[in-house]
Amino acid sequence: MKHYIYPNGFPGLKEVRGRIESSCFIAGKTGSGKSTLLRMLNGLIPDFYGGEFSGKVRVFNGNPSPKTAYMVHQNPYEQITCLKVIEELVFPSIQSGRSFNEARKDAMALAEEFRIDHLLERPTYRLSLGELQIVQILAGIAAGRKVLLLDEPFAHLSRRNAERLIKILNDTFCVVSDHRIEFMKHFLEVIDLGIEHPEGGSVESETGDAVFDGEILLRENEVVAITGDNGAGKTMMLKRMAEEMRRQKLDFGISLQNPNYSLTERTVFEEIRDERTIREFQLQMLKERHPHSLSYGQAKRVSIAKAFRHSIVLLDEPTAGQDVAFRERLLNILRRNRKTAVIATHDENLAEKCDRVIEL
Repeated sequence: MKHYIYPNGFPGLKEVRGRIESSCFIAGKTGSGKSTLLRMLNGLIPDFYGGEFSGKVRVFNGNPSPKTAYMVHQNPYEQITCLKVIEELVFPSIQSGRSFNEARKDAMALAEEFRIDHLLERPTYRLSLGELQIVQILAGIAAGRKVLLLDEPFAHLSRRNAERLIKILNDTFCVVSDHRIEFMKHFLEVIDLGIEHPEGGSVESETGDAVFDGEILLRENEVVAITGDNGAGKTMMLKRMAEEMRRQKLDFGISLQNPNYSLTERTVFEEIRDERTIREFQLQMLKERHPHSLSYGQAKRVSIAKAFRHSIVLLDEPTAGQDVAFRERLLNILRRNRKTAVIATHDENLAEKCDRVIEL
């Protein structure tokens, strides 16, 4: 493939050549083209997205097609089609021509293996984002395509569930794009689109007097991590804290798991409104872009930067979709700006560097 340019003129990929012969891990910094490459492997690019495409992509000696390569997107909310979990699990299989009973039997076996069989009769809209991500991935496995494409499958999963997924994927030809490069060692092939390495140095923490007394006692300039397995209630705890802070009339901002929920302006600059914050979050090249034209990782970073207008920030999975360099940099940005923060996260490397960890 020589190059691809999105319809808005934003470059997707250029000069990518190679051959994938076994399960593969795609690594690279935010915006490097990992999702773009996956979309090419099942024909979404250029068939759905349009744009300027030059070159050739072949999958099992044929043209890229969803019938050959099933893709699970970065944001699982984008793929919900059914009201119940069991129906969501079997839907792709039924689309392939299998009977409901046959598809249901295999889906139930997968759910039991992953230990989410207790969710089968639950409405999909009552799942946590991590639980929904698991459901969409298992639906993709059950679909039985020749190739399974997974965009950031580990982003919202606890380490235990991520390792459980890797074990199940051993029997599947999959191409995985993810920033959690600690799981890269489990794949036979790696495509490196430019991994950023952690930055050196750190800013010391200096906590002050209590500024919030509600679900937890929070001190000025303190950074607290909330950890726990998928479905443990981390997001719910953040939302309850936000409600209580609103009642106490505290100055707080919140960045939710789905960044598009909080992006309402016409440009990135209008969302953030501060040149210094834009520079710190390395968003200079994006500041005139419409927020909803960004990749998931870029939109996530904008959502976090927007929350920085406030003295207290509540961040739900802030490192999802972020490269290694940003994951290391986030705490330094918080401390340089003397922010008080509560972070719900599965990122163990981030949590252990916070001032305090609350495990649910």
